[in-house]
Amino acid sequence: MPLGRIGFTGMRMTSVIIVFVISLIVYSLLVWVGVKIAGVSKRKRTWGNAILAVILMLILIYIMGFVGGTLGALLGILGSIAIIKYIYLTSWEKAVIAWVFVIIGELIVQIVLGHWIVGLRLI
Repeated sequence: MPLGRIGFTGMRMTSVIIVFVISLIVYSLLVWVGVKIAGVSKRKRTWGNAILAVILMLILIYIMGFVGGTLGALLGILGSIAIIKYIYLTSWEKAVIAWVFVIIGELIVQIVLGHWIVGLRLI
């Protein structure tokens, strides 16, 4: 039985939701580990704060995409660090350390997934 337009739209929306939830979990884990490495107090280092930080950073980066160019990128970086700072009530130095760890973690995840996906296509 053919799916039609509604079936394909439903499949796309399901895919978008699944990718969003998986990304939220992975990046929340990276933020949580980043603030742990940065030395944020254990009481403030919760899973809920990590999820909140990631959601706010995603919204900020989406908005900064409309600013565009170098200014948008710099404001997005500064805003992401500020979000970590204010959610975890920590210093700028610890927020920068946590943010750098998140970026390094993102690069590692992208490289691993890239090799995995390319490896699957070579088979």
